[in-house]
Amino acid sequence: MGKQEEVLDEYKRARLNEEAVNVERVHFYKTDRKVNPKQEEPFWISLGKLPVLVSAPHAVRHVRQKKIKMSDEFTGSIAYLISKLTGCHGIATTKLYGGDPNVDNPCLYKEKIAEICKRENVKFILDIHGAAREREFDMDFGTNQGKNLLHQAMVLEMLVRNFQAFGLTKISTDYFAAAGSNTIANYAARELQIPALQLEINKQFRVPGQNPVGFHRLLGALVESVSELAR
Repeated sequence: MGKQEEVLDEYKRARLNEEAVNVERVHFYKTDRKVNPKQEEPFWISLGKLPVLVSAPHAVRHVRQKKIKMSDEFTGSIAYLISKLTGCHGIATTKLYGGDPNVDNPCLYKEKIAEICKRENVKFILDIHGAAREREFDMDFGTNQGKNLLHQAMVLEMLVRNFQAFGLTKISTDYFAAAGSNTIANYAARELQIPALQLEINKQFRVPGQNPVGFHRLLGALVESVSELAR
């Protein structure tokens, strides 16, 4: 709780809770209406100053194997807020454009990531996803057995330490397959030679209206971690 109070004071917490709901409604609304990505930009992008890119590829509904899949609620808003709070770069899907960034090859979303990373000299990619409430973990860090971190083991240790300091103690690693060749984290490490981590967040921490304290702790842990990654 000490770190949480330092990073997010009471006033900021109240405002961030309200802003998260507004951002989700404005930028990441849920619809089955498809857009043509050649005619309408399907991504939210924010360029900052820190050499870290926070990504939310499933912020809205997406298409996998010709079926519309549900969004990972509030992951887009989390990326938006972390970018705003830290000054890091951010990218998230905002419209259903007919693909799935974590599966597709070729992939419009990954192409955008590559452009940002090359232009802004990004040093780390944090790819945010959502896990179901019934999962036994608070957070799962997908590293592809450490390979996607490009052997920077200290990064994982730092992340675990920060999340535990904010009260998110049930942490697992590689529960989900971040090893898939077309996942964003794997692509970043393999093709861009940039260390990346796939972060799966339990839904209980992605509901600012129902669990504001948990949501604030999540933001605090992410703010602290992104700041350290940028050093």
